[in-house]
Amino acid sequence: MDMKATALFALLLLTACMSAGPAGGRTSGPACVPDAAWVAPGGGELQRDALLGDLTGNGVVLLGERHDSMAHHRWQLETLAALYARHKDMVIGLEMFPRRVQPALDAWVAGELDEAAFLERSDWARVWNHDAALYLDIFRFARDHRIPLRALNVERTLVRAVGRAGYDGVPAEQREGVGRPAEPAAAYVDWLHAIRRAHHPDGAADDDAARRRFVEAQLMWDRAMAEGIAAVRAERPGALVVGLIGGGHLRHGWGVPHQLASLGVTDAAVLLPWDHGSDCAELVAGLATAVYGIGLPAGHPPVPARRAALSTPAG
Repeated sequence: MDMKATALFALLLLTACMSAGPAGGRTSGPACVPDAAWVAPGGGELQRDALLGDLTGNGVVLLGERHDSMAHHRWQLETLAALYARHKDMVIGLEMFPRRVQPALDAWVAGELDEAAFLERSDWARVWNHDAALYLDIFRFARDHRIPLRALNVERTLVRAVGRAGYDGVPAEQREGVGRPAEPAAAYVDWLHAIRRAHHPDGAADDDAARRRFVEAQLMWDRAMAEGIAAVRAERPGALVVGLIGGGHLRHGWGVPHQLASLGVTDAAVLLPWDHGSDCAELVAGLATAVYGIGLPAGHPPVPARRAALSTPAG
């Protein structure tokens, strides 16, 4: 793999998993989202039981995350458990895994693999560059309750290839069956370009063609996950599909939700964790269905604000 492709993949991953806005002269964190509270962006606090009860009728619930945050994964597990208590017919979709490792996920849920064998069979060390301990409690929950896990992603090499050559530059037989993404919202394109500029402040490698390929690589990722979720809906119409996906793919409905809508899945709800360092100016109507205030352990310094991002072709 060439260095440019590696850099593109890393930037895409950064883009996908981050969720907070830029720091500097702002009100942040619990000033707008109290710890352990649910808030509707652009509105007020929400009653937990009513919110979660309503969401079980949506068909699709997407839980955002910053991949390296244990607090985010604990919130995801708690939310999964609360939704499962209300709707036992559930499938959990996972950004972390490419489609080829689906047999390993099936064997894990069936109780046929121990943890070491599961991580080896699912190729965890290669497909997802994060500590498995961040996710294992979620995987155990699925196994203990026999909740199917679905691999939503494609190979990183495919996203890198689109980043190098564009969607049309990758032969159809190498696209893992992923269809042409729906045209993105202009605001999404602007956001992606802003992230790219932030990582290339000197303008290097920032010509029109490079910017277009960067967006197309992100759209390939979004589309692959959306198609995976839509396939589950088609196979199991009564199931609640809960996707665990980097927050950058979900914000404002620009990424995966937009691609889902183009596939006819228009009832996806988006829930995002809200860190103490998050900029309250970002909490606008349309950001998500609801956000949840992530509390800090006693004596822990606030989480520093980070530029909103997506999962890039790096994972």
